[in-house]
Amino acid sequence: MENKAPSMLMPALVSGGALGFLSGLPISSCACCLWAAGAGFLAAFLYSRSCAGSGAAFDAGKGGTLGLLTGAVFGVVGAVISSVISLVTGGLDIDSMREGIESNPMITDPEAAEQAIQFFESAGPMLLVLILALIFIVLGVIFAVIGGLIGGMAFKVEAPATITGDGWSASLP
Repeated sequence: MENKAPSMLMPALVSGGALGFLSGLPISSCACCLWAAGAGFLAAFLYSRSCAGSGAAFDAGKGGTLGLLTGAVFGVVGAVISSVISLVTGGLDIDSMREGIESNPMITDPEAAEQAIQFFESAGPMLLVLILALIFIVLGVIFAVIGGLIGGMAFKVEAPATITGDGWSASLP
């Protein structure tokens, strides 16, 4: 008889939601990728404890799957928090973007810089919010999967041996 694995939803919601919220705050957003990997790692820790309690196995493969789910939660929560704060505080100001593009020494083609500025002006802040949210979600998923894989290796749980059939055959890990 197989031990039923616990749901991955609660560890993903707790770790992805909490660390996604922290990552969306302006003061801690510079460590966004670290927060995402930490969310996957924390979810793996929480899930391994649930697996140990229920007698189910947990390994790096399940850690990667858990990291995928956690990264999606992390990305959505972080993108929403970051977008709301940016829209409320005026963080997506076109004039400051123009100034940043014009003062960037890496941009050598003034025509391309002007096209980028015109695109930002015509698109408006909502398109920029959507683009930034998509980037946030993609990076969140990638790094949370990495954290989940590492957590799956670090917190590996073996399924206990079970006796089946006539009482003499056993499936061992």
